[in-house]
Amino acid sequence: MRSSLVAALLLSGSAFAAEPRFATTTATACADSKTQLLEAAKAQGLALSEDQIGTLSSDTGNIVATSIAGFEKVPDTEYAKGVDVAFVYIDSPDAGVPAGYYRVNVRANPEDIQVGKYKAIATLVDKDGKAVAQRATRVETFPAPLQAARYGSPMNVGLQQQTLRDYNLTRFFKTVTIIMVRPWGTLVIDLFGVDYSDYYGF
Repeated sequence: MRSSLVAALLLSGSAFAAEPRFATTTATACADSKTQLLEAAKAQGLALSEDQIGTLSSDTGNIVATSIAGFEKVPDTEYAKGVDVAFVYIDSPDAGVPAGYYRVNVRANPEDIQVGKYKAIATLVDKDGKAVAQRATRVETFPAPLQAARYGSPMNVGLQQQTLRDYNLTRFFKTVTIIMVRPWGTLVIDLFGVDYSDYYGF
């Protein structure tokens, strides 16, 4: 059986689709943010999956994200070398990084890569090629590639905002994750540096 995370993504498209139900931006603002994301990526020589651009605007801030074009074809074994998986715009005081556009590169230790779940690190790289921050990432590699990630598409990218509590139930943490489903497996990248592993069952 696939993980509960994958089931949620495949069966609850309204919650995890490229246009999340909790986004509060207007249609015009969304269109502008998508256009700006594409232009920023083009300036860095990057091609994006335009049909998977997701936006999130709330009291947490503004996030825009999509996958790097062609990422859906890259096998998970390539994480050992480091793979550019996404391009994001982050503007949030909770994110711990300056507002701006970032290329997201995911790397895993070769000995950790396996069928099933394992940890990796996502590095946020700015327009100057500087590694600005590293973020916890959870990977699940499928035993065999799926024919399509969702509704016939080889890629599905979503944004999710969560408020998590510590074990003592005394502190609350806001986080935004990028959730990516593709034929080879899934990625969950924490953009704010908050440990969400218990929530997703890793």
